[in-house]
Amino acid sequence: MDAETLRKVPQDKRLGQMPAHYWPDDAKIISARLGMLDPVLRGEVCSAYAKAYREAWETEPVSYRKVGKARFAANTRLRIFIGKRFAVFNR
Repeated sequence: MDAETLRKVPQDKRLGQMPAHYWPDDAKIISARLGMLDPVLRGEVCSAYAKAYREAWETEPVSYRKVGKARFAANTRLRIFIGKRFAVFNR
């Protein structure tokens, strides 16, 4: 992915149902976390992840920080959601 422009990840490069926007190096962990969800919820979470990624990308004014900020925002949101969703099983 070019550091200057946000592009969607092509469907053939995704592992199962994945967000439209994500950093390719994060694909395995995103897929593993999304794999814990049922298909309907997975679609909703994919949309929320892509939205968080896109918003963080667009709000960061410094071009070389865009990727890091977007990755951090989206991955943190996903990690917290999955943690809360399955917290009941970890008691």
